[in-house]
Amino acid sequence: MQIDLKSLAERVGGRLDGPADLVVRGLAGIRDAEAGDCTFVAHPKYLKDLAGTRASAAIVGQDVECSIPAIRVDDPSIAFARALHVFAPAREELFPPGIDPQASIHPDSELAEGVHVGPAAVVGPGCRVGVGSVIGAGTVLLHDVAIGEACLIYPRVVVREGCRIGNRVIVHAGAVIGADGFGFARMGATVHKIPQIGRVVLEDDVEIGANVCIDRATTGETVVAAQTKIDNLVQIGHNVRIGERSAVSAQSGISGSTTVGDDVILAGQVGIADHLRIGDRVRIGAKSGVSNSVEDGATVSGIPTRNHADWRRLQVHLTRLARYADEIAALKRRVEELENR
Repeated sequence: MQIDLKSLAERVGGRLDGPADLVVRGLAGIRDAEAGDCTFVAHPKYLKDLAGTRASAAIVGQDVECSIPAIRVDDPSIAFARALHVFAPAREELFPPGIDPQASIHPDSELAEGVHVGPAAVVGPGCRVGVGSVIGAGTVLLHDVAIGEACLIYPRVVVREGCRIGNRVIVHAGAVIGADGFGFARMGATVHKIPQIGRVVLEDDVEIGANVCIDRATTGETVVAAQTKIDNLVQIGHNVRIGERSAVSAQSGISGSTTVGDDVILAGQVGIADHLRIGDRVRIGAKSGVSNSVEDGATVSGIPTRNHADWRRLQVHLTRLARYADEIAALKRRVEELENR
């Protein structure tokens, strides 16, 4: 892949400051870039590296001093993301339309135009796959699964019966959509399994990371709403509802019947108990344990969670506990001496 600087500037929405015919052959970070690469500077701390970079061009802010050809933009991070789209291989190159002869397609399923089905994939009875979607090698769609248009279901994904996936959804390798919810009832000395007869719904533009497990609802639906992004190794319990444009980081877990609002961010390894409400625009710090509902707009951290500013102050005090203990012991001895007098 190569592109001249003028065309790249147009594609990312920037102003060219350099020769229009300079050819760029790749993208790289500022410290790793070589001749022929275009790099970017999004944070002032990297400005010192700009002078020594080997890159042939850079995407920079409007007023940044730059000794090499530059594409000037208001937001270099967004512009570099657009540039990555330019250089990313087209989906059709990786997954050309067609059905591999080793795939198993049930005659009662419906595959729209331009669908790719990889080797050893299984499309069960009653399944529907929309225009231009990809069903990767070894992926299994059990019966009555609906996949929308322009979806990318990577290899070895399992989508259980009755689940619904919207348009432009990406599901990475190893994810399981619609496994049974963790429902059991104890009767005397016997533990009985509770049937899980609901489904999972992934709305438009959702992205699901590798090895994510999203449990089907006991009844009704487990829902991940539009534009929400789920990182790798996340567990989402039965009947959970996650709102729009939220982000759940790796190794987090959300217990059953909890509702997560819109524009929420969960950092890594957050654990949320069942039947809670996490409000809109909430931020939850890494490794937090959430045992109570969280109001709209709050930023919380810790186990159990508390206001993030309070939690930070508490961490400072925890580092001083040994000193506090010594001071208390000294004060106790002083009091005893005074009493003895």
